[in-house]
Amino acid sequence: MQIILIRHGQAESQKTTDAARQLTAIGEWQAQQTAAWLLNHGYQLDGLFASPYVRAQQTAYHIGQALDMHMSTTDLITPDSDPTQAIAWLDSLELPETASIALVCHMPIVGRLASYFLAGTTRHDLPFYLAEAKVIELPVLAAGLGKTVTQFVPPEHPI
Repeated sequence: MQIILIRHGQAESQKTTDAARQLTAIGEWQAQQTAAWLLNHGYQLDGLFASPYVRAQQTAYHIGQALDMHMSTTDLITPDSDPTQAIAWLDSLELPETASIALVCHMPIVGRLASYFLAGTTRHDLPFYLAEAKVIELPVLAAGLGKTVTQFVPPEHPI
């Protein structure tokens, strides 16, 4: 099983609610870079899931466009979501061992999920850069059995 954890691109400062924050022009560019990297490296997804927060939806939109993939929304991967609930939800999907899915979300949930899959605990937040994609291989969906295959971090701004 392959789980690709992706943090959203750069977002605007909070003006109304955290959920309403949109990507900046740089954040859009970062999301496009991550989407292009996934496409250029031949990733084919069986599922693309995003937080309902606008910046995650916008990031996932670029990935979905690049990979010709429909995006589904789940409120189990918002910034303050309980990672154990997200993991239970993933388990309930009964994904085959050959599945490849992407989750587009936020800190700290993305770091806690990575920590669970790689180190076996949700108590630590592994750091994630903006629009970073971390590809984790798992023999089964279980704590600490994952290995990072590769990752991509787009530049902070267009060169």
